[in-house]
Amino acid sequence: MGNYDPAKHHRRSIRLKGHDYAGGGVYFVTLCAQGREPLFGRMQNGACELSEGGRIAEQCWRAIPEHFPEVEAGEFVIMPDHIHGIIFMPHRGETSFARTSELNPGERPKGTSRTLGSIVRGFKIGVTKWFRQNTKTEKVWQRDYYERILRSPEAEERVVNYIRLNPWRCVQQLGNGLRGMGNPALWQVEKLGVLCSRNAPGPDSIPGAPVYLSGFHSPMEKEILKRLLAAKRNIIWCPAWGAGTNNLSPEALTALEENRMLILEMKDTEGNLAAAEQRNRFVLEKAERLWTPHVTPGGMLDHLLKGEG
Repeated sequence: MGNYDPAKHHRRSIRLKGHDYAGGGVYFVTLCAQGREPLFGRMQNGACELSEGGRIAEQCWRAIPEHFPEVEAGEFVIMPDHIHGIIFMPHRGETSFARTSELNPGERPKGTSRTLGSIVRGFKIGVTKWFRQNTKTEKVWQRDYYERILRSPEAEERVVNYIRLNPWRCVQQLGNGLRGMGNPALWQVEKLGVLCSRNAPGPDSIPGAPVYLSGFHSPMEKEILKRLLAAKRNIIWCPAWGAGTNNLSPEALTALEENRMLILEMKDTEGNLAAAEQRNRFVLEKAERLWTPHVTPGGMLDHLLKGEG
């Protein structure tokens, strides 16, 4: 499934230290490729592998201060069909900036205004120029871009975390018939399968393991997951309702960002008893070792362990 390279997942900030949030604007911008075409790369092995066009977009983003010396290009991420980034601007007295449209071919930004719109236009033009000179793609960007004002360091921190997690929010092919999101390298490590029947008390202790594999669905399993996250252990999670970040706790999102989690998508994502059984069979088949702190006699897990399911 390939080696994990954290440098490919996000680009660390080169933000201006001590930025005055009261005196200058801080903007979170999103730019989307025309038709959401994957012009900038592809998701591979849990990361966005940049195409040549994606690398050009990265270069153009880093070059923003060269064209706008008073502007700081901060944290950003290049995804196959969109780009997120933070722009720090000096105070010019403006209270807001409107969305802008892409310029027509050959049109240049007019005047010397250093608005957010002129910065985004300049970035788009640089990327579009390369595509038109080196590929058959004429229309690179959607007309509008999206922006949000960040009014405090706390707001910036939340957006930075969102940007860094953006690659993990994509459910993708991980190889070997697996789909999911997170760090695929965990699949190559010895896995301790965790299975526990419902209505059981929490365990007194948890055995050590390189990676823990479970659906973490029963109440005891949820408690075990909570403890593993607090202990910053490596986790492979195969929830019966499918892969996604909408309902993840802050601790689980942090585990994704820190490459300590892989969330796999099961074939049956209905979240019912059949899906739970499929998930448990998956854990039994894929784990090198098994830990069952509580098994209810005559229950589904008991039958599966005895090969009667």
